[in-house]
Amino acid sequence: MSSILSIFFLAAAIPAMPPAPIGDTLPGYPKSPDAIIFEFTDMGGTTSSAKAKVTPESALSWCENWRAGTGENMQACAKAVLDSDAGRVYEASANCQTGDLWVDGKHYLFNGPDESSQFFAGYASVRDAETGKNVGMSNAEGGRELGAKWLSLCPMGLPYDVFPVQSTFKPGPDESLFGEYMGHNRSVMFHHEKHHVIVYSDPKPAIAGAIRPDTVLFRGWHVPGEWYSGVAYSFKKNCDPAPYLVSGHYQGGPTLTLRGKAPIRDGCKVVGYSDKGANANLVFDLAQH
Repeated sequence: MSSILSIFFLAAAIPAMPPAPIGDTLPGYPKSPDAIIFEFTDMGGTTSSAKAKVTPESALSWCENWRAGTGENMQACAKAVLDSDAGRVYEASANCQTGDLWVDGKHYLFNGPDESSQFFAGYASVRDAETGKNVGMSNAEGGRELGAKWLSLCPMGLPYDVFPVQSTFKPGPDESLFGEYMGHNRSVMFHHEKHHVIVYSDPKPAIAGAIRPDTVLFRGWHVPGEWYSGVAYSFKKNCDPAPYLVSGHYQGGPTLTLRGKAPIRDGCKVVGYSDKGANANLVFDLAQH
C-alpha cells in the first residue's frame, strides 16, 4: 500500500483544506437554476465564503430538466432564465469554528441534525440567529438548503468549537460508544454516528505500526440510509497529509463507497487530483469486520 488514508490534524487547529470547489453548485432552492461557484475563499476556516452565479449552461440544464415536454424552445427558455436572474451574485459565508452562517445578509447558527421533520431527519439544520427559532426544512422555509450551504462551506461538518479537530477520536466517559463496525482494505473500522467520523478500530498488520486504533479516517456529515460527505486524507511516508473531498452512499446492501478526486504527488508535493486509483474510492463493507 503506497499511501495510507487518514486524517492527521493537530488538536483544535483549523485544518488545511483541499482546493475550493470552483465550478460546483452552491446549494440553492428547489426548482431553481443552479448557481455555479466562481469564487471561494478560506474553505473550512473562520472566514469561509463563496460567490456563485447562474450560468448559461446551468440555465439550459434547468430548462431541460423542468420545462422539457412543454414545447418550449430550450435556448429561449435559458435566455429568459438568465434575463430574469439579471446576473445576481449569490453569496454565503461561515465561521466553521463557531457555527455561524450568513446567507444573503441573514445570520444563522448551526443547529445539529434535524430532529423535527419526518422526511429530513438527520440533515444538517440551522436556527435564526436573531429569533433563536429553528428554520423549517420545507421548500418554503429553506432549512434544508441552508444546511447544505453550511456543509459546502464547512465540509468537516460539526463546528470546531463543538468537535475539535484531532488526529484520533474516542468518545469521552459520559458518551455512549455507538455506531457500526465495517471492513476497509482488511482493517476494521468504526463509524461513530453521533460525531460523523470513521476511525480505525483494528488496523491491519501491514499498517499497524503507522496507524494506531482510534485514528480518524473520515470526518464530515452523514444522513442515515442516504449519503455521506466530508474530508479524507491521503498519506505518504515522510510527507504531510493531503486533504481531499469525498462523498457517497451505501451501494447495494452493506457496501459504503466514498469517492473523490484524490491527491497526486510528485515526491511530497501535491501536483494535481485524480478520480483514478485506490485513494479515489474508499470502500467499506459492513459484512467484513
